[in-house]
Amino acid sequence: MGAGSVGCHLGGWLAAAADVTLVGRPSLVDAVQREGLTVTDLRGHTRTVPPEGLTLATEASAVEGADYVLLTTKTLGTATAVRQISPFLRHDSVVVSFQNGLRNASQIDEALASAFPSRASRPLVLSGMVPFNVVRSGETHWTQTTSGRLKVKDHPRVDPLVRAAQGGGLQLDVEPDMRAVLFGKLLLNLNNAINALTGLPLAVELRDRDCRVVLAACQEEALALARRLSITPARLTPLPAAAMPTLLRSPTPVFANLSRSALKVSPTARSSMADDLDAGRTTEIDELQGAVVHFAGDHGVPAPVCARIVELVREAEAAGADRQRWSGAQLRRAVGL
Repeated sequence: MGAGSVGCHLGGWLAAAADVTLVGRPSLVDAVQREGLTVTDLRGHTRTVPPEGLTLATEASAVEGADYVLLTTKTLGTATAVRQISPFLRHDSVVVSFQNGLRNASQIDEALASAFPSRASRPLVLSGMVPFNVVRSGETHWTQTTSGRLKVKDHPRVDPLVRAAQGGGLQLDVEPDMRAVLFGKLLLNLNNAINALTGLPLAVELRDRDCRVVLAACQEEALALARRLSITPARLTPLPAAAMPTLLRSPTPVFANLSRSALKVSPTARSSMADDLDAGRTTEIDELQGAVVHFAGDHGVPAPVCARIVELVREAEAAGADRQRWSGAQLRRAVGL
């Protein structure tokens, strides 16, 4: 549900082992009906699914009868999407949030409550996590551009989805503590705003030490919040989360050498937030640096750099095509570092 870059990428691989329905915008559905769907992983393995290998739909009613509904909308669209699909879910349906942010599963469950007042009859909602970046490399071609393994909350009812993912060529791990996983992903996602503000490809931006210093400061504020909340962020790279700011601040040759095995980035990779700004769409900043600011305020943890990044992204949203493309040095000065 909400088949964009992530939804099409997941659906394209799952189609080899499951009956997949993509619910997306009419323009996307029309294109896939003409050309099929092509997906490529980070190793360069490619699969094309012909149009008849998928069910394509623009209406939420297409989720009727689904065993699993993978929600891949932007977080801003969560409430609307859940209202749309609620009339067509069964009590034994499983809804998995493959979205950015810390709060999606709880928001989905709350939104379902009006349609299913009894918790016992309510569809099961599970947190999921997509660690990698996906870019649209053609009209109906989606390519994974960074490394990582999918995660989903460990639950007996998720086992068939895990088997389907593995059968389709996706690496999907079950995790008992998704709160730690989502916080670990948040630390990585804090770079989305920095990448979007610079307008640079990820590989170029990460070679800019000033950009990395800004990211390190955002991560340190998030890590301070995690300590206050008694959360140990999951280790999503070979490096422990607490050591990431130190690596980011290291000289570029040192960073490049130490991160080579931990962070594989395609030359074409860029954050989805950069795409949102280019397209004039509202971004997910409230679920990234904005979430750090929100929870930090509730728990008395200072987060001035994250707050300033939120301001700059809001300014960029308002400026549209005339927005400033920040250099790393300019951005570092703008946040007071």
